[in-house]
Amino acid sequence: MSEPRVGEMQTGMSLKQLVIANAALILNTTTWGTFFPVLELQLRHWDMFSASAGRQVTGTIALLSMVACIERRWPIRRGLPWGTIIMLSTIGITVCCLLTTLAVFLSSGLSAAIISATNPIGSALLAQALYGVKLRRAIFVGAILSVAGGMLAVTAGQHGRFTFGLGELSLVTANLIWTWFSLAIQHRLRGYTFLERSAYTILPGAVQLTLIVIALHYLGLAQIRMELSFWPLVYVFYLGFIPNGLGNFLWLWAISRVGVNVASMYQNLIPVTAVLVTIWIGIYPNWQQLIGGAVILLGVLYTQITERRRSRAAVVTPAVSP
Repeated sequence: MSEPRVGEMQTGMSLKQLVIANAALILNTTTWGTFFPVLELQLRHWDMFSASAGRQVTGTIALLSMVACIERRWPIRRGLPWGTIIMLSTIGITVCCLLTTLAVFLSSGLSAAIISATNPIGSALLAQALYGVKLRRAIFVGAILSVAGGMLAVTAGQHGRFTFGLGELSLVTANLIWTWFSLAIQHRLRGYTFLERSAYTILPGAVQLTLIVIALHYLGLAQIRMELSFWPLVYVFYLGFIPNGLGNFLWLWAISRVGVNVASMYQNLIPVTAVLVTIWIGIYPNWQQLIGGAVILLGVLYTQITERRRSRAAVVTPAVSP
């Protein structure tokens, strides 16, 4: 089955294929939902630059190892378009990674989650502006429901209060950059598997972030702090192998099936998952959070069912000669 137009939902998918794509997104959301609480723990032991570099280096190891094991060959091909890969990685990995870490470092978890809940609308508008992805009614309605559910879930027990500062602005910018990166990597690296796209584009970012840490340390421009005890190392390997490695691959594969607009709606489940991750420290979800998660899923299902009906109708309806 050929890839769809960049950003669009794939036409002609069977119900089984659609279920698999959604299962991949649910697993992706689960891994990404663990990202913020674990990163917050890591930032207690590592500075923001080392934390950013550490998870990209371990993510690179994970993805290149997956390429070698699954495709049974040396993971890096000859003749790669390194100019394109480095450009994509610099913006989509290095800059986005630093902005995300800065957001977690500066903002509250509540504010960051609320800002993340607006990502479906930003993704839809950006996809339309860059690649002409149509903002059909089903996508618009689904995005509104998804954002509303995310807002409801993350403001539970907080009286709807949040602040907007540099941390939140960093997260907005990071979300837009990630949407651009997700679309651009499909357009510019079409000749490579999704696993290769994930591995090749994370590699330059890992190198760049490592060089940034080294330069900042030797120039004395920032205090570099890396505790190499057991738990800080567990955090950095977990972040690299699971959210960065597995999570990024699942995301890039799934958006090629259901489109970036539908996939981005799942991101509103990230704060819900993050709350569930913190249960072990005594924080439990309430009814408002559960209802918010249900509204998010309603928005996702509404959009996908409507879009699937539209694509099937387009396939079976014969063309009419002018």
